[in-house]
Amino acid sequence: MNPAQERAHAEASSGLSVSVVVNNYNYAQYLPQALDSVLAQLAPQDELIVVDDGSGDGSAEILASYAAQQHVRVLRQANRGQLSAVLEGLSMAHGDLCALLDSDDYFLPGYLARLRRHAEQNPDADFFFCAASPGGEAEEAVRATKAMLARIEVPPGLTGSSRWSTWAGGEFLGSPTSGLALRRALRDTLLEHRERLSDRVVIPRWAVRFFAISTTSHAATRNSADGIIVRLCSLLGAQKHYCATPGFYYRIHGANAYACLSAGARRYLQVARIRQFLRMSQAAMRVELRPRVEDVLREAAGRSRPLCGRRRRRLAVNYALALLRCDDVLLTRFRGLSGLSSALFRQASAKPPNRG
Repeated sequence: MNPAQERAHAEASSGLSVSVVVNNYNYAQYLPQALDSVLAQLAPQDELIVVDDGSGDGSAEILASYAAQQHVRVLRQANRGQLSAVLEGLSMAHGDLCALLDSDDYFLPGYLARLRRHAEQNPDADFFFCAASPGGEAEEAVRATKAMLARIEVPPGLTGSSRWSTWAGGEFLGSPTSGLALRRALRDTLLEHRERLSDRVVIPRWAVRFFAISTTSHAATRNSADGIIVRLCSLLGAQKHYCATPGFYYRIHGANAYACLSAGARRYLQVARIRQFLRMSQAAMRVELRPRVEDVLREAAGRSRPLCGRRRRRLAVNYALALLRCDDVLLTRFRGLSGLSSALFRQASAKPPNRG
């Protein structure tokens, strides 16, 4: 190590412990790069957990070569889907922070050090997400992915709560799986609902034909793990922090079914997945979430402002819907609508906290 690397390693060794959970299914060609990107950043107190979801492409042989290394644990399970693999890995983690990684992506240098630093500097935050660096040979899909990520971007730093916006409209305040990290306490709360979570989505035949969705693709049958985890953590009241520095290479390729779909198909699946999630989350949490008007207005006033104008308008619609469904008399709900614009104006004019 050079002096700079030695200092960084010493700082990491004295900080929070991190468990990196990698999920893998038939990505043997990408797997070594993903694992090496983690191992290069681990501190002595960290660990790498790999859950293979029944791969049949040679992943087992690759994982066997890593399993003997220090700080590495490998689990192979029958194929049950990405969400099952991620949750299984989270249940095995011992770290203060749990960072997720898809095996076809990889961490960029310095990511874990930044994550550790942001967690230490923002003790009230329990959910962390970062920007991605998309790339790959599917050029049109890469352009579409970059545009999608730009639409959901928010100012760096603390974002405020998104519980009632998610409850009313399914807001996704987060990043793809490889940019997500949770504190242990939030992980524990998430896992309390594990047995009642499902990523199954039923797509009608007409939609499969009209949008040319392959019936053998997971995009036609499963909700994404990040879509469920990000939104469920919001409903659980997670306090989130966003880092605008890209933390991972987001690989877009032919096997990445969702990114390679047409724009119409992606939009249809987005709506279908949100509806499925909202139904499932209500059943999983076994409570009928109903906010008060003051809860919705307080959250709206404390939110960071999305950078995309269309996203800001959608956020206002979400909060308006939440107000109309509040657990208050009708007149109080309509009065809340008049206070919504001032609440959003306050969050729009507020200086974003803890930029980084």
